[in-house]
Amino acid sequence: MGWPYIGETLKLYTQHPNSFFSLRRKRYGNIFKSHILGCPCVMIASPEAAKLVLVSKAHLFRPTYPPSKMKMIGPEALFFHQGDYHLMLKKLVQASFSPSAIRGSLPALENIVLSFLPDWENCTTLICTLQEMKKYAFEVAMISAFGDNPEPETEGIRCLYQNLEKGYNSMPLDFPATPFHKAMKARKALDETLMRLIEKRRGGKEAGKGLLGILLAAQKQKLKQLSDSQVDWSNICGS
Repeated sequence: MGWPYIGETLKLYTQHPNSFFSLRRKRYGNIFKSHILGCPCVMIASPEAAKLVLVSKAHLFRPTYPPSKMKMIGPEALFFHQGDYHLMLKKLVQASFSPSAIRGSLPALENIVLSFLPDWENCTTLICTLQEMKKYAFEVAMISAFGDNPEPETEGIRCLYQNLEKGYNSMPLDFPATPFHKAMKARKALDETLMRLIEKRRGGKEAGKGLLGILLAAQKQKLKQLSDSQVDWSNICGS
């Protein structure tokens, strides 16, 4: 379990993740305990165990997250909840991934891929597929969240989110210069930027595209009981 509070966090982040997990799996088996980011946790490393937790006995398990991650993303986020609230948000989120929504974004998605090609073609070193797919997934997520019409606020959101992401898996030490502190500052700035975008869309004739547009439309039509705190970064990011 490692040191008190810190646990094995330092070991995890000073080793390659594959080495960290493979060594413990070899020593303790497919199910073992650890202590990461200030939280005790149980690691599972077999398809059978994963199926048990996620499918066949899913009703016996409740997903939990480190308090620091809940604070960073926001307590209203979809995956922090269960029951009626979770079901309501899940339906709204799924609407942004419907075939009709995706069909309308295909040209924008194609342009993302085309924009990557020159860098890949001119690259003189090995291309890390994982990193490139993460970049692509992020750009796709931006379109899913805000639509494919460029807006000044979305560029600011893009930069701020990248700062926030650097602190996702950091120790929750809220002191100046720590990754967590920088991430929380970015989180606050994200809230402010997103609220400006929300107010701008509310002032227009339509709620706009993407998940944000769907949430705003549902709120405006009072089809769902959504507060402003629920139509914020918690559910734009946490979905």
